[in-house]
Amino acid sequence: MTINPEMIAYIRTMVKGEHAENDRIEARLDDQGWEGFGTLLGAVFYFAVNRRFPDGASPDEVIRFVSEMRRMTTGGPETDATSAEKLIMAALDPSIDTDIDPHVAGRVQGLTILHTLGADTVSDEELDALLTEAAALASRI
Repeated sequence: MTINPEMIAYIRTMVKGEHAENDRIEARLDDQGWEGFGTLLGAVFYFAVNRRFPDGASPDEVIRFVSEMRRMTTGGPETDATSAEKLIMAALDPSIDTDIDPHVAGRVQGLTILHTLGADTVSDEELDALLTEAAALASRI
């Protein structure tokens, strides 16, 4: 599957807090279609989690991370902590089975991406490299 470059730009503008440009891209994607976006979002989430926890994480570390994310990220308090913890642990350990509602999973993925990569925690070059790698992975799935 080929990943639409607009989807990559959408995630980039979301992470960088470029709201007006993000809205413009979202409108174009509404017209073009969002096919493959869930796969791309999942790949970006995977790389973001593994960037945050390069050596893995204990359940307690993930609980602390989710607590911090829910406190500091817009929309975080409404996010189910147990689902977030389970999804993050599954990104670190593929043997963990998840049965999380896709809507909830997408919300957790988006919040995790924003919390991990947003607020100038990564350089533009690092963000672009991560998005390129995620798009390449999503294209192979």
